Amino acid sequence: MSTKHVFETSNGLVDKALAGTVALNPALGLYAHHKVVYDKTHDRSKVAILAGGGAGHEPSFAGLVGKGLLTVAVSGEIFASPSAAQISSGVDLAPSDKGLVVVVNRYTGDSLNFGLAAEKARAAYAAEGGKREVAMVIVGDDVSVGRTKGGLVGRRGLTGCPILCKLLGAGAQADLSVKQLEKLGNVFVENTVTVGSSFDHCHVPGRSKDPVERAALADEAVEIGMGIHNEPGVKHIENKPEPSELIAEMLSLLVKQDDADRSFTPFAEGDEPILFVNNLGGMSVLEMNAVVDEVVSQLRKTWKIEPARVYQGTLITSLNAPGFGITLINHKRASQDAGVNVLELIDADTDVAAWPGVLRGWSDKASLKTAEELETESTDIIKKVQETGFSVSGSSLKGKAASSGPVNGDSALVGKVIETMCQAVIDVEPTLTKYDTIVGDGDAGETLRHCGESVLAAFKNNEIPLDRAIATVLGISATVESNMGGTSGALYGLFLAGLVQGLQSSTNDTSEVATIKHWAHAAQVALKSLSNYTPARPGDRTLVDALTPFCETLKSQAESGADAKTALSAAVDAAKDGAEKTRDMTARLGRAVYVGETKEKVPDPGAWGVWALTAGILQNF
Repeated sequence: MSTKHVFETSNGLVDKALAGTVALNPALGLYAHHKVVYDKTHDRSKVAILAGGGAGHEPSFAGLVGKGLLTVAVSGEIFASPSAAQISSGVDLAPSDKGLVVVVNRYTGDSLNFGLAAEKARAAYAAEGGKREVAMVIVGDDVSVGRTKGGLVGRRGLTGCPILCKLLGAGAQADLSVKQLEKLGNVFVENTVTVGSSFDHCHVPGRSKDPVERAALADEAVEIGMGIHNEPGVKHIENKPEPSELIAEMLSLLVKQDDADRSFTPFAEGDEPILFVNNLGGMSVLEMNAVVDEVVSQLRKTWKIEPARVYQGTLITSLNAPGFGITLINHKRASQDAGVNVLELIDADTDVAAWPGVLRGWSDKASLKTAEELETESTDIIKKVQETGFSVSGSSLKGKAASSGPVNGDSALVGKVIETMCQAVIDVEPTLTKYDTIVGDGDAGETLRHCGESVLAAFKNNEIPLDRAIATVLGISATVESNMGGTSGALYGLFLAGLVQGLQSSTNDTSEVATIKHWAHAAQVALKSLSNYTPARPGDRTLVDALTPFCETLKSQAESGADAKTALSAAVDAAKDGAEKTRDMTARLGRAVYVGETKEKVPDPGAWGVWALTAGILQNF
């Protein structure tokens, strides 16, 4: 597979891609600051549909915005979930007086960040009077992740997600309510199955081109069930079989009913499912059409199944991966259970850029807006929403919480802590990238480094208050929410939100100076709060394996009367010990679940990052 790119670095690539996407359709708006694409012409009397995820899967999801499909799409960096702050801006840019349906693929970071934004939207809509509703549908259609291996994680979301967005967008145009659309979405997921195959991993611009470092597949190899972030599949074949054999095995995973681990959707002789054959990004149309022919032929001959609709195209990609996916939807069963005609919705008109025929919005004169005009337009909309007092986005430093809780006794020390903490996660990036390349998708180090750089820049620009403990945390939190995507971004954001609550409950005296006891109490509250949003517990091989011993040790040391240096030193040692222990653990959550056992035993990247961050704090004591 080629590792050559027009843009040889990922820096700024997503921003340029979104600007190009909006240039294809004058009806679209772009809030570049938070990577949000939205339909400016959406009818406010109809439900808005919001979706998103990491970049690298285009046209999902920014390229799917338009009439009859998505109302809003929010993009993260390549393979990293957008932050809750980004998604909150997307909520405020969703023009609907009826409500919102959030659609997200089942990846931990996406589920957490979009879930957090959905909760904030519910609170804002309730305060507004409750006329608008919010629902969230999580899509998992990948049969390569069976029930046993999926465990707590569940099935990954693949091509089913953009297809569902089409159904919900058409349903919204047909005046279905939020609850009706939510039911349709959940029923659709139950009746949709997908499996993919790829002949190599995709290549992310800016990353190593060395075949060993990027874990390239051998020239004749193929992986059935490879994920859209290069996750290993259900079966690795060193010498790829004939096309008919490969497709036969994929169809068996989709249709076979006696596989208790992977039989998620019933299909029977005479069923007329909807068939989608999706290009993962690097296949020629010539081969894709040949794949369609082989799939249809085998469905007819082997399974006695005649598809009611056949689609071939590029709906959700893995950058330039040379592979394809097959999706089957039991629309008859879904229609019956949802009380909605699924075929009518799939056939409904749309003018989305990823589909041919975007006709609205053009005039006989040049009408494209400049980047500045687009940003001003989006900013003005968000400001108007914020002025109502029911915004989901906005600065937390303007609220009452920033002036509550204890004061910082030494502002200069707080500043130094921020600097060394940020520098520590910047310096550890190469190590985390190495670890995550082995056990994940390689972006853990880049994500944490980018966050550290952003917080450091905010500090140097005096955007993080140093006078009060809660204001300091809120300042850091605002930067983290805006600049750290993925699962880790959501977890850090939730922990910081819990830290604020912990500091608030640590004292009623707003003149009291924050000590190690205040911070230890707050850390324990934050840890408990975090546990409400993630099933991750010590032993699951996640950042929780380092965070839990850090918080618990800090609390026990503070309660025993230890000074700040002693307490922090013990807590940092506990964090490192917890991170080290993950070397021999089997992952139960996150993308590492799909990777399985590896020859090289490395710590969990997230846990190692937590240790590095806490070690950075300790440098000042």
